[in-house]
Amino acid sequence: MRKSVEEIIDTIKSLKGFTNDYEVADTLGLGRAALSSAKLRDSISFLDELVTFCDRENFTLDFIRQDPFVSGEGIARISAPAIIPPGEEEKYIEVSVLSYAGSAPGAPAPGEVDTVVIPREVYGDGSIVIQVSGDSMEKLFMNGSSAVIDTSTKEIITGCLYAFMVPWEGSIVRECVSEQAGLSLIPYNKNYPASSIKWDEFDPGMVIGKVSCSVINVFR
Repeated sequence: MRKSVEEIIDTIKSLKGFTNDYEVADTLGLGRAALSSAKLRDSISFLDELVTFCDRENFTLDFIRQDPFVSGEGIARISAPAIIPPGEEEKYIEVSVLSYAGSAPGAPAPGEVDTVVIPREVYGDGSIVIQVSGDSMEKLFMNGSSAVIDTSTKEIITGCLYAFMVPWEGSIVRECVSEQAGLSLIPYNKNYPASSIKWDEFDPGMVIGKVSCSVINVFR
């Protein structure tokens, strides 16, 4: 399922720091009226321009896909009961919530700090749940909230969120933007600066996995 043309335009704005549609049209090498018409008709009539843009910016076309758990405002928040309701064992599962202490040599392995009830449909093979600490992703992930991580998906897709174990920062959750010089790691809280990892310093082992959703337990 693809994103709408409006969502694609908004994604490009986010990636490039634009505020207006005409900036998107200009960077795509597309007439402003043509982009406006495509948006109105919700028709990707500028695919060639998108491909050229991605080649130039070292992005992939994956950002035009609609991730099943990602909304226009970020990661979807999944509400679940604090305990599994009687008779709904097939719908929900109780899993451990892990906390990553850090990435320095000798740091303890991830440990269980809590449990959380989540729908089985969002917890597949390779899934883990981690506790998000701090406020760098605030409003998307509050301090102490739970994030579902797909550890089987580590290939970086621009515009998606990933959990990392970075040597100089420890465990973090960030939106990723693949650029020619390296990987930009962008916090949701604008009071925090973006950081970057040069490609010659990037180790795939830093990637814990792709964030699929956050979980909010009601009446916990």
